[in-house]
Amino acid sequence: MNSIPWRGVISGALFGAALTAAGMYTPSTIIEQMNLTNFHMLKAFLAASGSSALTILLGYQLSLTKCSPRTPATISLPFGPYNGNVIGGIVLGLGLTLSGACPGTVWSQLVTGVPSAIPVLAGTVLGGILYSFLKPHITPSSSQIATAKNKPAFRKPTLTQRTGLSKANGVALYELLCITGILSANFFFPRNNPSLLSPIQGGLLVGLSQFTSLLLTTSTLGSSTAFEQIGDLFWWSFDTSKRRPSLRNTAFAVGTILGSFILTRYADVPISNGKIVIGTRRAVLGGVCLVVGSRIAGGCTSGHGISGMSMLSISSFVSVAAMFAAGIGSASFLRHRGI
Repeated sequence: MNSIPWRGVISGALFGAALTAAGMYTPSTIIEQMNLTNFHMLKAFLAASGSSALTILLGYQLSLTKCSPRTPATISLPFGPYNGNVIGGIVLGLGLTLSGACPGTVWSQLVTGVPSAIPVLAGTVLGGILYSFLKPHITPSSSQIATAKNKPAFRKPTLTQRTGLSKANGVALYELLCITGILSANFFFPRNNPSLLSPIQGGLLVGLSQFTSLLLTTSTLGSSTAFEQIGDLFWWSFDTSKRRPSLRNTAFAVGTILGSFILTRYADVPISNGKIVIGTRRAVLGGVCLVVGSRIAGGCTSGHGISGMSMLSISSFVSVAAMFAAGIGSASFLRHRGI
């Protein structure tokens, strides 16, 4: 029993329950956002990220965590230190549009019986295996890493460090940005999808789960690492003489499943009505893109959008911008092709 990472499980359970209550897990919520026809996802996303910024700042003040801001996800290709963030963000955005899921919400979809959940999950596992294979080939050499760490992108990875603002003032400006975005989305796009809580209330609950993650694990929220670890375990199984890879982050995934299950068991959670049908091949391909993209970018929708942006990490803003640009662009392409 002592070997079970219960703190990670509990943290994941609170996160999974919050995602489910907010209705952020349904394919229609994600795909309609990329089609710019329903802004439920953006409202919840901004509420989660804005409240998360406050909880992380509080965590710093209470010495609950020493988590570092996200640095650039540089890969062994040209185009500057943020190349992994841009390329990974693009692939992740494509995955969002194809699958109607993200690495964190696929567990909630599985629990609530979303028809595409199983093929998406199969794709995410395949994505973890594929990324684990690609990782040694795209990781920069030690000399490239040493050179990169001397650049401002690594020495000063946050907006506050670049501008000279204090953390408190930086967070205050970020809160203003998030609130403005939420109010604008509410005014121009008032329609939301059915959910247990409003997207704003649900987003605030996700932000609260960030605080419990800091309190229990001293780490910020993030879902995609678990799939990378599953991929590492797959390749390790062919050569068990090596040290077994860590599965620590899978505890968070298990918790996400439990949290979603418990909430749907005891609360009247509106179940996805299936008005958006995702074919099996599309779902699997989308799942692969979700994990490969998020791991190349160094984080997923929650890792960059809810945690990284909350710490004002420039690399996270780059990743999320690339993600939404690719998601919206690919949704437009598929819509015009009648797919």
